[in-house]
Amino acid sequence: MANIYNYIGEKIQDLRTSWPGGKLSQEGLAEKLGIAANTVSRWETGTYKPTAEDLDKLARLFKVSITVFFPDLQHDDPRISALTSATGGLDTDDFEEVIKYAEFRKARKALEAAKRPRAKR
Repeated sequence: MANIYNYIGEKIQDLRTSWPGGKLSQEGLAEKLGIAANTVSRWETGTYKPTAEDLDKLARLFKVSITVFFPDLQHDDPRISALTSATGGLDTDDFEEVIKYAEFRKARKALEAAKRPRAKR
């Protein structure tokens, strides 16, 4: 993968073009997010770098996990059982919000790592 932002852009385009109600245009997506259409275009080409907050809005709109934008994030982790135990008494809405928050934190960490300069070999 050349760049995480190129991957994210491709994923945004994939989600947009496979919208359940038919292909969603860049303008249509921008309108739903309350942003300029050229921002969507620039995200898709990797010219603009979406923030973790932008990715959270996209994930919620498309009803996917924010982790879909990051190919290297692990979906299985031994800490899942601890999380399940801690959230056992929550209603569905509260539980989903906890999951979205955890995914948001992972996405933000991945974006921060992508910004760090790589060590020369």
